[in-house]
Amino acid sequence: MTRATSGRTDITRRALLQGAAGAGALGAIAAVSAPGKAAPAPSAIVVGSGFGGAVAALRLGQAGIRTTVFERGRRWPIRPDGNTFATFTSPDKRAAWFSRTAGISGIVQVPVEPYPGVLEKVQGNGLEAVYGAGVGGGSLVFGAFSAQPDKADFDMVFPGGTDYDELAATHYPRARRMIRAAPLPPDILAHPNYVGARSWITTVDRYGVEPTFIDYAVDWDIVRRELAGAAPPGISIGDLSYGVNSGAKTSLDHNYLPAAEATGNVSIRPMHEVFEIRTRSRRPGFLVRARVIDDQRRTLRIVTTEADYLFMAAGSFHTTSLLVRARAQGHLPRLSPRIGDGYGVNGDFVILRTPLRDAYGPIQGGPGYGRIREDRLPGGPAAIVYQASPLPSPFGGTATTHLIQVHTDERGTIDYDHSTGGTRMTYPFPEGTSVLDRRAAAFAGHFHHMTEARHGYPQFGVPIYGRAFGFGSGSTYHALGGVVVGQAATPDGAVRGYDNLYVVDGSFAPGAVGLVNPSLTILAMAERTMDRFLATR
Repeated sequence: MTRATSGRTDITRRALLQGAAGAGALGAIAAVSAPGKAAPAPSAIVVGSGFGGAVAALRLGQAGIRTTVFERGRRWPIRPDGNTFATFTSPDKRAAWFSRTAGISGIVQVPVEPYPGVLEKVQGNGLEAVYGAGVGGGSLVFGAFSAQPDKADFDMVFPGGTDYDELAATHYPRARRMIRAAPLPPDILAHPNYVGARSWITTVDRYGVEPTFIDYAVDWDIVRRELAGAAPPGISIGDLSYGVNSGAKTSLDHNYLPAAEATGNVSIRPMHEVFEIRTRSRRPGFLVRARVIDDQRRTLRIVTTEADYLFMAAGSFHTTSLLVRARAQGHLPRLSPRIGDGYGVNGDFVILRTPLRDAYGPIQGGPGYGRIREDRLPGGPAAIVYQASPLPSPFGGTATTHLIQVHTDERGTIDYDHSTGGTRMTYPFPEGTSVLDRRAAAFAGHFHHMTEARHGYPQFGVPIYGRAFGFGSGSTYHALGGVVVGQAATPDGAVRGYDNLYVVDGSFAPGAVGLVNPSLTILAMAERTMDRFLATR
């Protein structure tokens, strides 16, 4: 045994001497033989634990990089009593991030005491943008739609170098496997709760375009338990906006994040609200400061952490705001002047539509069903998808919602506010007059005509929308951009101006991803960013 060990040592020494020259080889031998001189293990900080941050945390942990994840919100473990989250029809403080009201504007609004709930509404000039808060970020509150955009739509939005084919071959499939995204199963579609999904296909048949059936981040076995009365209802009644009490939504706290923690290299720190980023002085890397907050948002203490690498994943508004402030306040002065540009709403336009001829039922099993894409209209392609809605009386059974998405070049900014030291969101395209509104409303009217009016049904139940009700384009769950690829960031996800600074969330996208919910695209692009990052180190 001693001889074998000695032989391996000799081979190692010969390889070092033959594979390097001069001082390089001597340095390599010294590094192997000198005790206590090994370089410190690399370290990283991830700001945010949503779709991009969860990917970064897992891949860094698997690579053996000591990683700290700062998350401003709390953990939301599924409770045995089925009461983890608020519900759509009975919102409470758990539904809102330190707000005095909770619920969907114009539908259900109740006064609440401020609390670190799951949903934040950021009010800007011309736009209300909605973000998730908590371990899992936006995945806690998204509608579970996990759709891959068509290549033509992706290429219309993203610049060269983002390579749809590579994403489609490797990273979209990997992301789907991780979150266990799957289509609506036939046995669940046949259940009485899902009459709305079946009726939607009847409606689409009259329109005359073949639908596609997308995947959902849903554990359908748990939905079967919901339908059997063995688990609290959530997905099966279309109630996904504030989390799902049965645990059927495969949010990131069910897959990426526990896998990251299981590596032993990742520490997730909830209730840590990052407020400052700067470079460290002694060697390359970054210093991050965060407030540890309690349930009243009081600061318990300030923590300061430093690391070799920094990955921004706080959501498009908050990631961009942190960098905009760091540039304006001189902490990261070399950041691109394009930081803050390219902020868009993903072409989203939500409509409330009466079911008209087809009964959708008082209970609409979710998440939704059947997407159609239309490219025969003026202004470019558009898409519409049925989105199950747990609407309260008198809407339940008489109305449902749909998400329309269109292509538009309209973009806003996130700017530094010198008077407050904060940032402001500006989206200068008033609802009702923007290109997005005109194209989406035209498509909605055309869809109604093709499915109802031309078949002899009256012009009743035309789409209703308006910012006061949370519909139309004045409010979005899918705001994207601010650190846009090809502008403030490279196609590899590196933020221009600083080495070892990366963006992995929706701020990387150029205001849209291509006529679908952006969640799967953010996951896939974060996976590719991490592949490219780790391949060079």
